[in-house]
Amino acid sequence: MDTPVVGWNVFHGARITDVEVSAEAVSKAKGPNQLLAGVGYSMGAIIISNYVARSGSGCHLDAAMAVSGGLDLREMLKSTRSARLWQPMLAQTLRDEFIITKFDNRFRHRLSKEEYLKLMRSYSVSEIDKYAIVAYNGFDDLVHYYSSMSVMGDIELLESTNSSLAPDLNAGRIANVSIPLCILHALDDPLTVWRTVGNPEIVVNTGSGFIMMVLTKSGGHVGWPLGLNPRSHGWKFMNDAASSFANSVDEAKNGETR
Repeated sequence: MDTPVVGWNVFHGARITDVEVSAEAVSKAKGPNQLLAGVGYSMGAIIISNYVARSGSGCHLDAAMAVSGGLDLREMLKSTRSARLWQPMLAQTLRDEFIITKFDNRFRHRLSKEEYLKLMRSYSVSEIDKYAIVAYNGFDDLVHYYSSMSVMGDIELLESTNSSLAPDLNAGRIANVSIPLCILHALDDPLTVWRTVGNPEIVVNTGSGFIMMVLTKSGGHVGWPLGLNPRSHGWKFMNDAASSFANSVDEAKNGETR
């Protein structure tokens, strides 16, 4: 969040070029038997999974894990509970520390007075996305933005969860995933709700079968507290999961080359 930004291209969640350039640079520097794994948390998870899908066979990573990210953020537009109860806790910090403190002059210059006033009155993350990110970056609307930042954003949304009526994910960019991609998500996530991960049975059988999912009954959003004193363990669960996944991919790859 403290990375200096030069110019007018401030952050938005649909941009994957930062990850692409970074991954390419590190990939060129690694040794022949080294593995480059990318791990994203929350918004980082959304971006890294989107990058893996959009880059297809040109992906510069060898493996990736997305923690609490979600695969189709359009589902968030239906989550009134998240918008009403949890998002306001983040909205003020996002507006005050990200927009006002760092990029206020840019937003004031590019947004109309009406748009800027609506931004200042935004009560949820979705409203900030609508009145700031969408307006600033020229997206058509919130659905356009969330579609662009989602791995399954180019798949038609269906209300029914009946597998016989489910959309064909092989027709979308998620089918282009060409490296092992692990999705770690808690079903009680209050922010990126469980519907954002889609139907697991369908997702893991998409494309060439590189996608795997680890879904837990509880854990919250980038949480997974452990023991009677969770603070003493920090983010051990998700970090250990990412490390174990990367090590497993590395062992499998090295085993193939022996």
